[in-house]
This record gives sequence, structure tokens and C-alpha cells, in this order.
Amino acid sequence: MGHSEVRIEQLANRSDLLLVVAGWLYYEWWQDVEDASPSTLADLLRAHLVPDRIPMTLVASLGEQPVGTATLLAHDVGTERWPRLSPWMAAVYVAPAYRCRRIGARLVNETVARARAMGTDGLYLLTSEREDFYAQLGWQVLDRAQQSVVMSHGLAVPL
Repeated sequence: MGHSEVRIEQLANRSDLLLVVAGWLYYEWWQDVEDASPSTLADLLRAHLVPDRIPMTLVASLGEQPVGTATLLAHDVGTERWPRLSPWMAAVYVAPAYRCRRIGARLVNETVARARAMGTDGLYLLTSEREDFYAQLGWQVLDRAQQSVVMSHGLAVPL
């Protein structure tokens, strides 16, 4: 890791990073969505600026450098098929130059810890290509749909 330790904070306490996170999310997942832009993502993220509440976005930094993010949502895009499941971890992202340093794992584990601290029993995610990554962090497959897998952590609601 070098000299500095990864620090994970709520975006609510680091609103200076709102546009950085909005840019990451836009370029990673929303570029092909009609009418989406970094500024529409920033508008969505403004709802995440209340501390210790869902929706919550976490930001990982290495020294002064923001390097990744993860979000906790009541319902993620594409989860309409599972209305009883909540909350969802979504938008786990690590900047390319900082990947393979366990930052993603730290973000996932911290998101689980924050959800638990808020009293949620189970947490869910939807992934298409990172099933193995999450399985190594203690997530279990709950359901499969087309190209996606629903995974759960903790006391999952039976489907």
C-alpha cells in the first residue's frame, strides 16, 4: 500500500468529491443512458449527502487522492423483480490505476458494516461479472436472472 492507508468516508462528509464520484459513475455505467450526464448523476447523488442514512455513498481515498466508491440504496436499478429485498449495495468502483490493491474489498466490507450499523439484517447486490470477487468476501448467490446474479450478505430474506 505504500505510505498512506486507505480511508473510507461517507460522501455526506466529503461533498467536495461529489463531482468526482458522479464522473466515475457516469463513465463506468451511464454513458449510454439517454439524457444522463455527469451533472445528472451529481444531482442524483445530492440525495446521498445526509449522513448515516440510505441512500449512502462511501468514498475511498489514498492520502488526498479519491480512489473508489460504493453505494447503499433501498433499491438499485434493475432490481424491480425482487421488491422485497432491500437494501442493495451498488456502484462499487475503483479507479483503474488503483485496482488490485484490495480497495474494492475494503469498500464492500465497509458498506456491509455500515448497513449493519443501520440495523439491516441482509444486504443484496446485482452483478454480471464479479460473482467470484463477491463470493470471496462472503456473499452468497440468491438468484440468477439472464446475465445477472443476485447475491446476499447476512440474513437474507428467502425468495
